[in-house]
Amino acid sequence: MIVMHCIKKGFLVPGILFIFINSPLMGDQKPQKCTYWTWEWNTKKKRSENHRQVQKDYSKLSDIEKEGRSDCTVCEEDQVWIRINGVKPFRVCKYYETNIRTALKEITATGFPLLSVTAYRVGKSKGPVDKNGRRTQFSNHSFGTAIDINRDLNGLYDNCSSFGKQCKLRLGGEWNPQRPGTITKNSVVTKAFKSVGLKWGGEIKGRQKDFMHFSLTGY
Repeated sequence: MIVMHCIKKGFLVPGILFIFINSPLMGDQKPQKCTYWTWEWNTKKKRSENHRQVQKDYSKLSDIEKEGRSDCTVCEEDQVWIRINGVKPFRVCKYYETNIRTALKEITATGFPLLSVTAYRVGKSKGPVDKNGRRTQFSNHSFGTAIDINRDLNGLYDNCSSFGKQCKLRLGGEWNPQRPGTITKNSVVTKAFKSVGLKWGGEIKGRQKDFMHFSLTGY
């Protein structure tokens, strides 16, 4: 499937309005500055804290501010906006823009109800904790390489090696595969994102199931 690119213009297909701004196909020049808002998750207090804005020279980014498998970073300057009819605009890493647009076009063409989408959102919510109990590594969302679909219908569960009554809802809404807008293994959402290289959090191994979530690793 081919997705056409244009600059500062939009075109309409059933269910989705594409607006392309600063397409990476126009060049891959690195920005001079890096800007982002961030925070750390405190595992002791069970809340985010130390909210702040970071501004620095792009050339001085640390390794943890870079995604590692791609050229994506935590910088706003490496993100592009996507706007879909009826959904709050969101940003993704410019190097994955075409893949994500392709998947969304396939999803909306089937009439699947897209109620909410969350992608780029910087914060340290994984990895080891420091002496204050704060996480020290950025999430996949921080690089614009993860996307959450219909959070209120597709929650994140702990104690959930396989889905059942023992699963504990941690974030989002209760997962009921019978409801419209819910994501399952065989839903068009899962198939579309898998076709462009993203894994589904509902199939990750271990004690968590993240039914809203798609990323390079599934986590």
